[in-house]
Amino acid sequence: MARRAISPLIATIILIAITVAAGLMIYSMFLSASSILGAKGQVSVENVKLVKDSGGSVTFAITIKNIGNKPVAANGLSIKLAGQDVSVSLSNPLQPGQSISAVTEAPQIQAGYVVGNTYTVAISATFTDGSSFSDTITVTCTSA
Repeated sequence: MARRAISPLIATIILIAITVAAGLMIYSMFLSASSILGAKGQVSVENVKLVKDSGGSVTFAITIKNIGNKPVAANGLSIKLAGQDVSVSLSNPLQPGQSISAVTEAPQIQAGYVVGNTYTVAISATFTDGSSFSDTITVTCTSA
């Protein structure tokens, strides 16, 4: 019985098919890994003001924008002005590209702010995947 090997043409086609299939698998794994690594959560302060009027009332206003590509979780935003919590209501997730503004004239922020002084604002965001981002900026108290 004579044994015959496959022709060189068929062997070449099989090798090319195996190489293409392996390349596609590696490409697919790379795209999957890069999309996971490319996901980032980040927020940015678009505007911040601390204003004290002649009667001593203080108004704090801040606008925060989600500049990452992950949504901020509902109630996942925390703002502290000079160590004091500032109330921010975020009942729905803050989607990428969306902004939220908060204006506080509460009595708890009245005391101790001096026009011309600079105060620290700490922002912390928790995203829907559980990751978090924190940033600290400063604001100068101005007069109305």
